[in-house]
Amino acid sequence: MNKKNIRRRKQFYANKMHKDIFTIIFIASVVPATIVAVCLYYLIFYITAEQIAIPEAIAYSLIPAAKKVIKIVMFAAPISVLIILMSARSITHKIIGPFDRIVRDLDECVKGKKQGHLTLRKGDRFQPLVDRINKLLDRLR
Repeated sequence: MNKKNIRRRKQFYANKMHKDIFTIIFIASVVPATIVAVCLYYLIFYITAEQIAIPEAIAYSLIPAAKKVIKIVMFAAPISVLIILMSARSITHKIIGPFDRIVRDLDECVKGKKQGHLTLRKGDRFQPLVDRINKLLDRLR
């Protein structure tokens, strides 16, 4: 197989499909994190402090602890979402990139501009598909 050094683009979104997939992942990670933070805030401040008639000594101890919990959640939630998004970016690049490359290389084969086998980068998905396309191209030649 003729392997070339194929470099990934340094763009965040490779194309419209990549942007659509990444948007879904972004929403699926940000919405639950926001809901959890809001619910935790509501639970700590409103239900505990107002609905349950607690003595002042407990309230004075609870409020600073609740503020620390909120600070931790406000710090941890964005970091968790960022980790999820960076992982999703890496995974989707290994799916969308090869898809685009296969389509582009097949178009070049149909036009007669490309001879030889289709190639993918190491670690990209769709390798079984490319192997079968290469076998088909060999049979057609």
